Amino acid sequence: MEEQSISQKIIKNTIFNAVGRFWGILVALILTPYIIRHIGIERYGIWALVGVLTGYFGLLDFGIGTSFVKYISEFYAKKDFEKINQVINTGFVFYSIFAIFLITLSFFVINPLLTFFKIPSHLYNESVFVFFLGIILFSVSNALSPFGAIQGGLQRMDISNKVAIAVSIPNIAGTIFFLEKGYSLPGLMVNNGIVLLISSVASLVIAFRILPELRFNPLVSTKAMLKKLFGFGAKVQITKIASLLHSHLDEILLAYFLNIGFVAYYAVAQGLTSKISEMPLMLISAIMPAASELDARSEKGKLQELYFRSMKYLILAGTPIFIMGFTFAHSFIQAWLGAGYERTAFTLQLLLVAGFINLLTGPGFYIFNGMGKPQYGMYISVLSTIMKLTLSITLIIKFGYYGTVLGTCISFIICSVIFLAIFHKITEISLIQSMKKFLFLPILVGLVSLFIPLLIFHQIGNPSLVFICLTGTLYMCVYGWLIWKSGYISVSDMELWRKLLPTIIKYKEI
Repeated sequence: MEEQSISQKIIKNTIFNAVGRFWGILVALILTPYIIRHIGIERYGIWALVGVLTGYFGLLDFGIGTSFVKYISEFYAKKDFEKINQVINTGFVFYSIFAIFLITLSFFVINPLLTFFKIPSHLYNESVFVFFLGIILFSVSNALSPFGAIQGGLQRMDISNKVAIAVSIPNIAGTIFFLEKGYSLPGLMVNNGIVLLISSVASLVIAFRILPELRFNPLVSTKAMLKKLFGFGAKVQITKIASLLHSHLDEILLAYFLNIGFVAYYAVAQGLTSKISEMPLMLISAIMPAASELDARSEKGKLQELYFRSMKYLILAGTPIFIMGFTFAHSFIQAWLGAGYERTAFTLQLLLVAGFINLLTGPGFYIFNGMGKPQYGMYISVLSTIMKLTLSITLIIKFGYYGTVLGTCISFIICSVIFLAIFHKITEISLIQSMKKFLFLPILVGLVSLFIPLLIFHQIGNPSLVFICLTGTLYMCVYGWLIWKSGYISVSDMELWRKLLPTIIKYKEI
């Protein structure tokens, strides 16, 4: 009975995460070309760079924010509401102080940073405004993040995704309004502020509704709880720092060694790769708090089963998406953005190859974090960052733009394989047998399923975006049918979904 309860939480949250992520991807696909057409390639490069710099500033929080979901989930499983209140209030107090520090720091570093990245003089004032406002909004968001983390800690991803979808509507409307009125980059950032206000109010109301025991009282924050949050968060933070450097170091290198325009070409490809990765990852996005709950109850066998199922479903969904993305990259970019973005299309193909290998580390990474063992991901992330930094600087000097892309891909692939080897060794699960069991058949079926789409594309010179989507749908249908016939989906898989879906469909309350 308990196993079914855990499974219900995972499946329910996965479905809601899938809906939320798909909606987010759809919104991004619609808004990205619209924004680029209205602000131009240089301003879009600045917009991407400001996002990177804001993210780097956020790394100064010592990883406290990464601890919220883990400990809220753990204490909620034990019904220790006093500790949950300590987590929330300690986080709020810390981030409120951190906000003052962050905003003050930004006054001293903005000019040197923008000079370092060779921002054109006619865009300098816009960049300063966007950067400052971005830091302020980021700081406020951090201070309120403990309340938003309650949804994840209580494994109520249904709520968080409903809120995300609802908030995306004013975001879309605001983006269109400010750009059509000619407010450009400052307008986009002001729109972000309005959206943050709406989402923050919603998160606060929901937090007190789903957790009646919640008490807002900064006086209950304790040094002991801060130390606990820091102890877990610091390890995850090192992983986060390395991951952020690995993902966005290219924009910094391109801005410094080449020019801001190259940042936009890379940022679009990297953003698409991230969105493509999100689609299969949504199938396992709910396992971290579930792993934390199982680990708190010392249920090792169920943790292993959680890993097997998550890896199987991840590969099942991820393989055709990555194969399709790689195959249709050039056609999609041309239909989506127009001519002149061939560099983005080829970058996308290279990143997808590395991204697929990295995707396989997802289940192990989430489970390690849920078990309170983030150090393994930390070690690999640090190694990956050092390797990437060395390769990218060397290769960008020698080969230009594509040198930094190759540095990213090579380091991603090597370090992903190392992480997989470490996880399987610690859990005493055979890596080779696991990959043979879960990976070989979906890849084979995914490649075979390309026959009909490639035949169709051979007859069409420049397909439209709608035609590409329809062909992709056909490809997924063929892939799904062949997978079904292959027996990859077992009787136990079908039985699990048959039992759980009626419960999920009826799950409507907030």
